[in-house]
Amino acid sequence: MATMSGRADVSMNNTTIPASLLSVINIELTDGTIERSTLGGKFTEPSGLLDTAMAKFTIFLPSIDYLKNIFPGRYNAPTAPQLTGNIVYNADTCQATDAGPVNIHFVCDDNDNDDIYFYDAQALFSFTSEINPTDPLSVEVTLYPQPDVDGNVWRLGSGNLTQESIYDSVTETTVPVTS
Repeated sequence: MATMSGRADVSMNNTTIPASLLSVINIELTDGTIERSTLGGKFTEPSGLLDTAMAKFTIFLPSIDYLKNIFPGRYNAPTAPQLTGNIVYNADTCQATDAGPVNIHFVCDDNDNDDIYFYDAQALFSFTSEINPTDPLSVEVTLYPQPDVDGNVWRLGSGNLTQESIYDSVTETTVPVTS
């Protein structure tokens, strides 16, 4: 049995961000708790409510234009002959990040058995960069999973319980593995 480690990619917004552009991926999924104090002591138990759901990763940007893959709703596409677009923050307009499915997949797996999936995540726009002679330009992305229409927030493991499957980033769905 292989150990899950090493290269992983992140699929979001119909794009797969390859392992070669990603740094560490931190994921936190925590149930809430309730406490009750009794004459016999203090007891903590799971509440059945979600307390924390988030993922954070750093992308080494090949260009500023690559941000269109992470924040497509904020991206202003270029017109010919210009080849690159931009992201503009305007203090006088309402700008929200579109929510959508996000899948984290171990690259060497040929199925989705060990995937981490967010049904409907929003990416927080946070651009902090240090320009220096030794480090590449990067951006840290924080994802906040939201419930989908059925209340599902996240899934660990396969998206299909009846046959071997894999996540398709183009259709943003789980599909059967084909030979």
